[in-house]
Amino acid sequence: MLCPEVWDFKAPQHCFTIEQGQIQPSNSPSIIKTHYFNHSVSVVLPETIDVPEEIQSSLVDDKDYYRIHDLYTHELVNKEFIEAFVKKGELSLLAVDRKIDCHDTLAIIPAGHLILSLTRSTYQTLGLEGKPTYFDRKFPSRYVVTLDLKKECFTPGKKNYERVRNCLQENLKIPFDVVVAWDPPEEKLCPSSVAAWFNNRGYEVSLCRQNFIHRSRYSVDVPVVDDSCDHEMVFEWLGVFSIDGNLTSSKDTDSSGYEFPSPLVRANQVQYLECTGFFTRRMISKIYSAIKEYIKLNKDSPWCSMDVQGFSDSPISWGFKEHNFYTDGDNSYTFILRPDGKFITRKSLSSNNKPRIFQ
Repeated sequence: MLCPEVWDFKAPQHCFTIEQGQIQPSNSPSIIKTHYFNHSVSVVLPETIDVPEEIQSSLVDDKDYYRIHDLYTHELVNKEFIEAFVKKGELSLLAVDRKIDCHDTLAIIPAGHLILSLTRSTYQTLGLEGKPTYFDRKFPSRYVVTLDLKKECFTPGKKNYERVRNCLQENLKIPFDVVVAWDPPEEKLCPSSVAAWFNNRGYEVSLCRQNFIHRSRYSVDVPVVDDSCDHEMVFEWLGVFSIDGNLTSSKDTDSSGYEFPSPLVRANQVQYLECTGFFTRRMISKIYSAIKEYIKLNKDSPWCSMDVQGFSDSPISWGFKEHNFYTDGDNSYTFILRPDGKFITRKSLSSNNKPRIFQ
């Protein structure tokens, strides 16, 4: 057994990037486009008496998703499934109830890649080529296998396709519970078609809906957000407010020792909305667009914010960046939009950091 003094495990570092800029009238920001697995969205609206219907509907309308029980991975390379849902529209699929640091897990991103994050023992029996985990390449305990389901050559009868299907069917017999949402390419197509496909294959399918919370708070001291403010303290305030909606003190610190940002301004009424479940990037884009339109038309509002939290156990966080819960688990971002047309974002990269071990 190693002596405890030999190894020094450093606490994980929090890593955030902050960006400022001008709100663009069209197109979703890249921060939304590259974050695929969104678990919760919260919105803060200072100086707002009634929540605009456009914002509330963007959070709750047409946000159903589905849970497929005991799904076998080889179904995801079925050619009919790929042609109908992977190559058309945008499919987002994620294994749930799996721990990224110790279990096998998988995901499909809208670009059409099937990502398998596997323990060493599972990978060694699978028979497909992958790469060692980014977090431990010297003595890897995990491997990542990425399959491009949209490649033209990935089709039945081709050698590579048949090998992949055979390896998944014969060597990866672990059933996964997954959540799935499909954004069809045309409005006339129903998003529930993907659930019907799995149901017709004999799988148990459950309809899931987002959990919605709405709080109104009165006489709240909110931070002044301008070019010279302490952005870190403003984002910290948002995090505290989301937990403690009764945060109203304008003193430097409250009884818990929390230090308030300065300066503050009194807001007569603040609305807080939160939805938790499974959101695709298209869903998030619609929420962002509704908030952007609101702040543009409401000059009396000092600012508004949107915070998005990712799944702590997804195989990836941003784009193809591998995700690790041990270092932090946080893969989130926050927008603050101002009526002068400017924005501030904070993006968490904590889960992409390697753990630091010193001898």
